[in-house]
Amino acid sequence: MQIRDRYAVVGVGYTPQGKVPDRTSLSFHLEATANAIADAGLKKQDIDGLISYRHFPPCPGEPDPTPQLLAQQLGLTPTYLSQDAN
Repeated sequence: MQIRDRYAVVGVGYTPQGKVPDRTSLSFHLEATANAIADAGLKKQDIDGLISYRHFPPCPGEPDPTPQLLAQQLGLTPTYLSQDAN
């Protein structure tokens, strides 16, 4: 049995919580994503999929932090992108 295409390595990224001056929602998304990659013990070039969870509307005047924008800003080239919310 091969494990290829059957398993995922998952990391979790945290950011400061509450009111944090001089931060954008995109900066929190980018920090959490970078922290998740590090938590999983991976490098950017190892990432072949990106799923963002709990999409919230952006703050006024800020870009929508979509999975596509996160990948672009972090220099990732995943073959699979998605976002989920409950």
